[in-house]
Formats: sequence, C-alpha cells, structure tokens
Amino acid sequence: MSSKVKTIKFAVVPAAGVGSRLLPLTKAQPKEMLALGRKPVLHYVVEELAAANIKNILLITGRRKRSVEDYFDEDGDLRHYGDEKVPSAEKLGINLAYMRQPNPLGSGHAVRLAANFTNDEPFIVAYGDCVIWENHKGSLISEMLAAFEKFKPSAILAVEKISRSKTGKYGVIALKGWKGNLAEVEAIVEKPIANEAPSCYAVAARYLFSPKIYEALDAVQPRKGEWQLTDAIQKLIDWGEKVLCVRLGERKRFDVGSFDGYFLAFIHAAINDREVGYKIKREIKRLLNDRERKIDK
Repeated sequence: MSSKVKTIKFAVVPAAGVGSRLLPLTKAQPKEMLALGRKPVLHYVVEELAAANIKNILLITGRRKRSVEDYFDEDGDLRHYGDEKVPSAEKLGINLAYMRQPNPLGSGHAVRLAANFTNDEPFIVAYGDCVIWENHKGSLISEMLAAFEKFKPSAILAVEKISRSKTGKYGVIALKGWKGNLAEVEAIVEKPIANEAPSCYAVAARYLFSPKIYEALDAVQPRKGEWQLTDAIQKLIDWGEKVLCVRLGERKRFDVGSFDGYFLAFIHAAINDREVGYKIKREIKRLLNDRERKIDK
C-alpha cells in the first residue's frame, strides 16, 4: 500500500453468530435484529457507519439470517408509512452487499471472507451485535479515520475502560501512555483472567484495518476451531506493524450478546426515546421505589 492513504469507503459487519446465549429469544430471529427501542440492533450499526460517510457495507451473515436482508430491502407494500418507519439501504444512503459465512469459524474467518469486497483498501470492521451510543452519531469512527489518515498504522482499535472483573469477556490490550485520546498498542490478549490482564482497556467492537490484516489472518492458526481476530492483530504487532487505539471516552458500548447486555441496551434506548422516554423513566423510578418499600417492610 502506498504512503498516501485513500479515502476509506468500505466497512465489514460480521453478523453470522448463532446467538446461543440468547436462546430461546434467538431461535427464530438473529440477535442483530432484536429490537432496541424502535429499531433493531443492526440498524444502529449501519446508521453509525453511514454517519461517518462509510457507504459501502458488507454484511457477513449465516443461517437463519434472512430477516437481515429483508429488513434493508425496499418494501412497496409499506411505502405509505414513510421513510422513517420503513427504512431501506437506499433510504439510508448506503450500498449493502451480503456474504454467507457457511460455518461459525470465528470473527477472524468472517473478516477474511471480505478480501475481495474491500479491494486491497483499508476498511472498518463493526460488529453487528454491538451498538456505540454517542452524542454525535459516527463520531467514534470519524475519529478513527482521522487518526488513520494522520499516522497511517496497520490497525486502529476502539477501546473502553472496564472493571478488571470483566476482562475475561473481551480482548484486552497492553498500551503505551495516552497522547490525548490515542495510544499505541503493544499487545493484545483474548479474554484474560483478571489477574493476568495487561490493562483494563477492552476492545470495543470497532476496528480500522489496512489490507495487511489479511496477511496476518493467513499467518495465524485457529484456536478451538475458530480464527480469532485478536490473534491476527497480535501478529501485526509481532511483525513490527503500528497498531493504535482510540478511547470511547463518554460514549457507551452496548453488547447485546447476553441477556444482561441486551436488557441494559433496551432500557437505555427506551429511556432516550424522544417521544415516550420520559414515561419510561417515570415508570422505572416508580417500580424501583415500590421494590425498595417492599424490601424495607
């Protein structure tokens, strides 16, 4: 790749996971299509990309994911309800492509499938079951794009600070000191136990990669039958490639891959609803007050 960075046009959204931790809710619908307030999870992810001017998006899907394609299609039968209530890829101003991951072989394998789509250019990866809640939609990805343009690394990771007790759920990084909201990543470990975690900064489901990531994915071996994106990122670091990270800061990451994460995400979306959010807040306060009174008795 030349030293001049091209405008980044592509995003890859892995959305092929089975969602087994959310059964029976996910028996007949993908976790990415679960409702968060008025919209499904995946709608938020696609809106975030579009807001950062990433208009060419590849959705990596799998079995039982047909509703993903149906959702973003035009639907003439519902056209009289208006664009906001009946969204489509065209109305969102994006170009969507779909690819099936035939077997659940991990996030690294899903990203590797996108090589022909990204055309040897840098690209965003945004997990389809994680929503970034931010005051200005697309601001996190825009910040990553600006850092990529300035420093030309092989990868940029979004990270959030978590409690040490939660490190066993995420990829966790070791880093050099922060310079503003940016730091260099020295190592990354997949789901370390608390006392072995190199820091309390976990990868937050958003990545920016140069095409070098494909070489790294080809160079790593599967673990327990899955290719881990974390292993490929560590391979980049081992090769001496520059890997940076950007903090979420005041933004919030909602992971809907478990019931506690999904419930919290739904509550957050509901109380922030412009039309009925105040009613939901009021009812939640009443329910909590009633519960406290019963406990005190």
